[in-house]
Amino acid sequence: MSMYLTHFGLTAAPFSTSPDPEFAYDTREHQLAVAKIAYSVEERRGIFLLTGEIGTGKTTISQLLLNSWEAQPEKFVVAHVTDPSASTPAAFLRLILSSFGQSTTRNLQDLKDALRTFLIENHTGNKTTVLMLDEAQTISRANLDLLQTLSNEQTQKVKLIQMVLFAQPNFANKLTQKPALRSRITGGANLNPLTLEDSLEMLRYRVGVAGGDFSKLFCLDTHKALYNAGSGIPREMCVLSDAALVNAFALRRNAVDMECLAAATDDLRFKGFRLHSMT
Repeated sequence: MSMYLTHFGLTAAPFSTSPDPEFAYDTREHQLAVAKIAYSVEERRGIFLLTGEIGTGKTTISQLLLNSWEAQPEKFVVAHVTDPSASTPAAFLRLILSSFGQSTTRNLQDLKDALRTFLIENHTGNKTTVLMLDEAQTISRANLDLLQTLSNEQTQKVKLIQMVLFAQPNFANKLTQKPALRSRITGGANLNPLTLEDSLEMLRYRVGVAGGDFSKLFCLDTHKALYNAGSGIPREMCVLSDAALVNAFALRRNAVDMECLAAATDDLRFKGFRLHSMT
């Protein structure tokens, strides 16, 4: 890795797919989603659902929101569950309580009582309780019923817990079988693939954070080809950009040209990448 970075004059790998907030670029799609979710939570509307295909940036958005709310401990109490696939309601509640830093028990009713007490304490302290659930499409049917029950925890004026669900689009299929839960989702948004302009700005930003210059690292004729091959999906474009840099490094070139990009596309053909005709 150090030889790779030295060759291109970089201080860090610019296209890592790990959710590093330093490399999180706030695209227009992301800004809109963050604004809608923040409104839902701050107005204590209950449940918000953000959907998007794999790689569109749901995790990036969850990290941006988490960082924002955790920076305001006097106003927000936040839990972030990255794997909500617990099989039973008791296990699901233990996961939620432990994510809030609370102790847990084995008995289901005791767990429900402990969570309600926790929510009331936060409300009494004028704090908004936020539960963020990544990969919501993996939540079991029984636990979807539990989410519906949790959404009923409220005073006469406000919901006691704000839930933000991040899910793949197929989550809508589960919701058709849970109309009571679906009716309680008061806000939603869908992440679309990025535009060409936003895609290039995202890549330019990431290279800049890593100490480089995207326009010097990627030849001009590769820009649109890279976007088309990655279909505007942030993660896919990062994966392909990284592979193209590796090919350029292996060929001892100082920048990615079309030959390097074509080689990277071929290396990753199992992902469905292909170079579109530029004519």
